[in-house]
Amino acid sequence: MQAKKKAILILDCSVGDLTAQLEKTLKTALAKKATMNLPLVYRNSFCKQSNQFIHEYPNGKKLLIQQNSKTSEETILREL
Repeated sequence: MQAKKKAILILDCSVGDLTAQLEKTLKTALAKKATMNLPLVYRNSFCKQSNQFIHEYPNGKKLLIQQNSKTSEETILREL
């Protein structure tokens, strides 16, 4: 059985230590997401309406999508 790590309080960390821990956690989460072929979702200047998002997949494919706020249905507007 694997021993549990002792929790570290944010207030007890230096900025550098906290940044390093957050980067490590983010890297792990992004790697896991990539193995599941889930997109990174964000907004940029292509998103002209509040319900438009960019889906960037691990293979590099980028899509501009529009999400229906009532049904969450996504419509691909264009490939970037």
